[in-house]
Amino acid sequence: MTKEKMVSKIIEIKEFNKEQLEAEVGNARVRLNAEQLKLDGLDQEYKKTTVDLARKQAGAIHAPEIELFHTYLKHLTKQIDQQKSVVAAHAAEVDRKQKAMVEVFKEQCLFEKLHDKIIHEQAKGISKNEQKEADFAYLCRKVWK
Repeated sequence: MTKEKMVSKIIEIKEFNKEQLEAEVGNARVRLNAEQLKLDGLDQEYKKTTVDLARKQAGAIHAPEIELFHTYLKHLTKQIDQQKSVVAAHAAEVDRKQKAMVEVFKEQCLFEKLHDKIIHEQAKGISKNEQKEADFAYLCRKVWK
């Protein structure tokens, strides 16, 4: 197997890896967006509940009802904190996969440059050989005449 063919195969493998990583990044972003939507929903529920509590406190409210609101808001706060950690984990996963994709892209570019250099050197060698043959033919004509 020649250098050119070997480098071409490596480029194909790098392209395949890059495409796989692009798909993985896309899937990870979808999961991140879904988790972010859950977090946004919890935040909205928390805000709505605090507004409801404030509105009820403007009027007459019983102590057990305030305690119920307080317990529910505490529960929402825990859920929000858990969801924030889930979102952070998914964001880290997306970042990690994007970095891996960039590294594969850099490697692919490097091999493409190497491939171009090999092709250029081969063309240069062929051109040099053709020039030698033309020079030899010219010199032979001069000598035999």
